[in-house]
Amino acid sequence: MEIRSTGIAGLDEILGGGIIPPSSILIAGTAGTGRTTLGIQSLCAAAKQGESVIYIPITYKSSEAVREKLSRFVFFEESIEIHALDRGVAERDPLSLLVDISNLAAKFKPDRVLIDTITPLGYSFPVAEQRRFTYSLTTAIAEWNAIVYMTATMLREEIHRHVISDLVDGIIYLWQEASRFKTKRHIEILKTSGLQYLEGEHMFEITVNGVTVYPMFKPAVMPFAGKLGRIKTSIHDFDNMLGGGIFERSSTLIGGSAGTGKTTFGLHFIVEGALNGEPGVIVSFEETPDELIQYAANFGWDLRELEQKDLIRIIYAAPSEIYPNKHTLEIKNIIDQIGAKRIVVDGITEFDCAFENPVEMREHILTLIRLFKNKGLTSILTSETTDITGDIRISDIAVSFIMDTVILLRHVEINSQMKKAFLVLKMRGSDHDKSLREYEITSQGIKLGRSFTEYTGILTGSAKQKTELAYEPYLAGFNVEMRSVMEVLIDKKETTVVELVELTRFDETKLREILSKLIGLGFVISSTIDGVEHYRVVLTTNGVQG
Repeated sequence: MEIRSTGIAGLDEILGGGIIPPSSILIAGTAGTGRTTLGIQSLCAAAKQGESVIYIPITYKSSEAVREKLSRFVFFEESIEIHALDRGVAERDPLSLLVDISNLAAKFKPDRVLIDTITPLGYSFPVAEQRRFTYSLTTAIAEWNAIVYMTATMLREEIHRHVISDLVDGIIYLWQEASRFKTKRHIEILKTSGLQYLEGEHMFEITVNGVTVYPMFKPAVMPFAGKLGRIKTSIHDFDNMLGGGIFERSSTLIGGSAGTGKTTFGLHFIVEGALNGEPGVIVSFEETPDELIQYAANFGWDLRELEQKDLIRIIYAAPSEIYPNKHTLEIKNIIDQIGAKRIVVDGITEFDCAFENPVEMREHILTLIRLFKNKGLTSILTSETTDITGDIRISDIAVSFIMDTVILLRHVEINSQMKKAFLVLKMRGSDHDKSLREYEITSQGIKLGRSFTEYTGILTGSAKQKTELAYEPYLAGFNVEMRSVMEVLIDKKETTVVELVELTRFDETKLREILSKLIGLGFVISSTIDGVEHYRVVLTTNGVQG
């Protein structure tokens, strides 16, 4: 069975390999969707391969004017035959126009033909006569023994109501939609004969180079029966918390607000692999390659040198310009080119610009993870949350349930200082350190510190020393004023009236009244040091001190 290429990148793939000659293919869609460009590009590609091709535009323009317009395309091939037919005749007397088309086919004996467009043919006819004319047209086409493209201005629902949908061998439908940031172009195969085509909506774009189709990527689930090892990140204490490192072929989500060091964690992971002969890919949506190289240099990492050695590749795409299928194909090709073993997708929240539907966004991220696993890659994906402190949230996108390992990075205020907290929330298939650790971003990268053993409420953003909680039972019966003074005394251990006035904002008379009550109840004692009156709390976790 002979299969001929359309000559358009990606289109053969979704058609199941190409087109079986002879065939009649309807290219339908609304105005401006690229029907003519698709058909002309395929004709030009065929002509370059030695096929005899004819372009038959049904228009008010001359053949020379049509050729002049098409010659602006990079792909245009001068050897194609262009024979424009009058649109007015097509509407009034399509049967005579059909004779003209048949005569052209008889004269040139083409391998491939484009009739652009069939919509006005028999436009003034009653429905029954339009159907009879369509039968005549397709019967004539069948005698040419060629691949015949016909464009039509139709919506999807109009295609199925038109008799031509039953008579052609294949139907390609094009449409476009305006999103918040760009116009998205879609292509779908509604019908084809003899080949197993890829179902669903695929994406395409049109440039001066013509049409490029980006098939929807649907990776199969590939089972893995081997034993998974662990790989290092170069953050020694972090690797120890995970029991020796991240599992190979696993996916890790690192979530946190701006400034928590998500990108730095990713760089640690990629650079460590590159320095040990494991090529890595960084997918960035915010920093350009030059910006990322400069940022990494602050920590002593030379990404440019690693790039030159093909140990690192940086893929950058502005969020508003992302075409998901195209972006996935680019990532896949780079993975194959350098034999990547590690990958970081820095900022999956930026996919919000590419998808209107959050469900589609999650499915796309799941597709990426499945691609990485199938290719044997270990992946880290970062996600930014909008909350700096407060509500606990790992990501603004609900994807944590599909990840193997989930790590939370957190800003927390302690003693009027902003610190950073690190926690491994889950690790599938392995035990891990469950403590909440402090960390810093230093000139050498991430440095993990000690656990927050002296505080509680870290993840809520309202950290408290555990000693404060020990006093809580004794404060239960206090009114708001007494409690306010006690909380300051517990925090300061010992202080003066002047400082208490400043911290509680009570006037001195009111403050001394409260202190008198607390002293009378045995919770506070006073003393004089260098002529200055001092107050201190006498509660301990075991009760009252004498």
